Amino acid sequence: MDHRPKSGVKTKGHAAIPWPLKSKEWNEVVDALGLSPQQTKIVELVILGKKDKQIATSLGLKRSTIRTHLRRILNYLKIMDRVELSLRVFASVCQQEMN
Repeated sequence: MDHRPKSGVKTKGHAAIPWPLKSKEWNEVVDALGLSPQQTKIVELVILGKKDKQIATSLGLKRSTIRTHLRRILNYLKIMDRVELSLRVFASVCQQEMN
C-alpha cells in the first residue's frame, strides 16, 4: 500500500514539493516504524521542514492537534525531537538497503 501522496505534498499557494524518498523506500519506512496514516502525513511534512502551523494548515487540523500527534509520535519512537525523527526515517532507509 502506497502511503505517499501521488504528486507530493501540496501546500496552500505552492506547487507540489518533491519528496526525497522513493515510494518503495517510504512504504518500507512506514511499515518498519509502525506509523498510522495520519502520523505518516505528519512525519512526511516534518521531514520536508514544515512548522506545526504549516502542517496544520496543509492537513486542515488545529496546531494543537498537530503538536499532540507529534508528541505521541516522538514518545512512541522513543526520540526527542524533529531532527532525531528525520534521522530515524533515513536510518530506517539505510537499514532496509543493507538487508
